[in-house]
Amino acid sequence: MLMLNTAVRDDTAVPVRVKDPSIPTIPCTVPEASQLRRVLAGLRRWSPVDWDQVYDDLDVVLHGETEVSHHAAGRPGRGPLPEYEDADEMVERFRGALRQLVNRGLREDAQIQHLDIAVLIEQAHTLTAEALPGDSSPARGDLRRLAGIVLRLAERLEETGIVKGLVEC
Repeated sequence: MLMLNTAVRDDTAVPVRVKDPSIPTIPCTVPEASQLRRVLAGLRRWSPVDWDQVYDDLDVVLHGETEVSHHAAGRPGRGPLPEYEDADEMVERFRGALRQLVNRGLREDAQIQHLDIAVLIEQAHTLTAEALPGDSSPARGDLRRLAGIVLRLAERLEETGIVKGLVEC
């Protein structure tokens, strides 16, 4: 027999289910203040990914090796790698994009369903943990690796339907 109590909400009596003692429950634990401050600080630093800018950066970094964006075909031809005036900003944009893509993939269990996505997620974790070196030559290589992972992960998540609208066909 289901036992109900009543509570008052907006001057109306509403039924309330009585807790069943045979069903185990986990007591609520309030996070410590330091944990809450850390989460709040992360939320304050968060900014949305500007995917148009990320794709513009991919066009610049991968410079015509492949069509990388939904709005540009990249620069034609191959030549020496350009010097990137805003390489640090590009790295941060690529890292932000990778964090968002990885989190989305993990939330949808893509790494379990697709082995290639699991490999890309692992590569993304490795690359986002590395600091950008001061020497321009390795920095360009790191930037190109980051760009490649962003592009491959975005395309693969788009193909599987986990994300939509990042890459137009």
